[in-house]
Amino acid sequence: MTRMSALLRVGNKYEWAERLDQYRADLPHGYDFALSQILGLYGGMGSLTDIVLYCDGHPLIDENNEFAELRTRLYELCMRH
Repeated sequence: MTRMSALLRVGNKYEWAERLDQYRADLPHGYDFALSQILGLYGGMGSLTDIVLYCDGHPLIDENNEFAELRTRLYELCMRH
């Protein structure tokens, strides 16, 4: 989640980065609640799955590929719980 937050910041998605940082910080204090919050990021329009990282109007290809892999891994980890 730390790397996902960093990538979001590179792509100027600060709100999303802060949300992930908050949920990561919440994990030790309320694991089930934090997991439900994280999984909630994956549903509907405007969700975590819709994010495309850009800089100066150009898509960040490598960063988007890495972010997509991390996003999938995070979802899979949360679903195993």
